[in-house]
Amino acid sequence: MKAKQWFNLHAWAGLFVGVLLLVTCVSGTLATLSHEIEYLSDAKFRAIYSHSPTNFAAIEQTIAARYPGSQIIHVLRHKQAYLATEVSLKHNDAFLFVYLDGATGKWLGEGPWLRVSRFLRNWHMNLSLGWTGKLLVTSLAILLLLLVITSPLVYRQWLRYFFKKPSSLSLKNRSNWADWHKLLGLWSYWFIVVMALTGLWYLVEHGLQTAKVPHYVAPPAALKNMPQQSGRPISLGDVVNHAEAAFPSLQVRGVRYPSNVSKAIEVQGDNNDILLRLRANKVYLQPVTGSVLGVQKGQDLTLLHRIKDTADPLHFGNFAGLETKLIWAVFGALMSFICGAGLVMNWLRVKRKQPSLLKWFGVSGVALSALLIYSLAITWFSIQQRTVPAELIAPVL
Repeated sequence: MKAKQWFNLHAWAGLFVGVLLLVTCVSGTLATLSHEIEYLSDAKFRAIYSHSPTNFAAIEQTIAARYPGSQIIHVLRHKQAYLATEVSLKHNDAFLFVYLDGATGKWLGEGPWLRVSRFLRNWHMNLSLGWTGKLLVTSLAILLLLLVITSPLVYRQWLRYFFKKPSSLSLKNRSNWADWHKLLGLWSYWFIVVMALTGLWYLVEHGLQTAKVPHYVAPPAALKNMPQQSGRPISLGDVVNHAEAAFPSLQVRGVRYPSNVSKAIEVQGDNNDILLRLRANKVYLQPVTGSVLGVQKGQDLTLLHRIKDTADPLHFGNFAGLETKLIWAVFGALMSFICGAGLVMNWLRVKRKQPSLLKWFGVSGVALSALLIYSLAITWFSIQQRTVPAELIAPVL
């Protein structure tokens, strides 16, 4: 293909569903710092003794005293220790989030399912449109790959743009927008590649899930023939003690209780691995006796399973402290600007031939904008009305 043809392909890829790509970049950037946004918005999201180890026994005592008769569903201490520990509860047949200081168990506040982090992540993930929304968002990875491939072919001497001083930005001058588009695109190229590759994996994963193809580590065989025991589940403190005895190097950060005694308690944590989700390292426990049913270590994962648990940390930059999240947020903002600048450039390029902005935007652009507005509304209402999952309505534990 000639340079002009590559340019036309690049321009088409940037314009086609360009609004959706822009919105996805903006929502992803905000989702990266969603917990930090909550941290700044309300004291209940802020840990007090952030550098001290997690006191799970104290957390359980606080929950028992403040919410008698409640059922713990999930406990999570974030990798960023300045964030409050989250405990999701079934309390009076309602789904409730409680925030505590992880080191002391001190109660900091409570709230519903609806919160900034959940809203942004749901909207970014699938526009709250279920299977179709997930397909729309993940398919953008193909568009990104197309842009990544065509960019160096469009700008044959692209290396010289790395340190070229851009012109002052003018809303009406296409060449000025082009200077910034090239400069920021080059400096963000690595980041766009990461987003494209992780997004492509999400698309593949969506296909595997749709086709019901097994693509993750099978649970231990002991879970299939787990001895049934009646009674209350073991305490949170005992859960952690049993897990640490079975997996001494595990730094426990999460505990998930099952919906009934036929399922295992999952204890999740870190094991000094690089770029792995919390769920990569876990211990399965019998919920009443606490007997160990299985141990999964991130270092033993196959390549496919490693990719599956590496995609999220790479995509959101939450694999270390605040520093990596800020780097991802900065480059996410740059990527958002690049998308917006591409749309402006395309409009300025055809403005003389097509002076009507509405006609340039087209029926598809208007329909997409309406879809995005609808998705915002449905995201808000669906999270606002979130209740206790059906399997947790009955006190089975």
